[in-house]
Amino acid sequence: MIIWLTILGMAVATFAIRAIPLLVMRGELASWLQRWLATVPVAVFVALIVPPLVTTGDPLVFSIGPALPAGIAGALIAWRTRNVLLTIGVGMATFWALRWMGL
Repeated sequence: MIIWLTILGMAVATFAIRAIPLLVMRGELASWLQRWLATVPVAVFVALIVPPLVTTGDPLVFSIGPALPAGIAGALIAWRTRNVLLTIGVGMATFWALRWMGL
């Protein structure tokens, strides 16, 4: 019985997290809130991408490995060409070449 109550409680909590903001923000959002929400995807993307680029192994120790130069190369290709496949190819080729050279 406890398991079913736990599942029901988590379902209600999950629904509430999604439904309450939709009910509260039915009308037009304030301009400051729209500007603030526009920065959330960039912040999440940076939070996901930067740690693997600047750490090797222990996430609390800053050390540059082959991922950082490969990420920079990929970012430059993405910026110049806007071609996803070329960006992935150049980034991976740079990463593999640096690993092969012993970095």
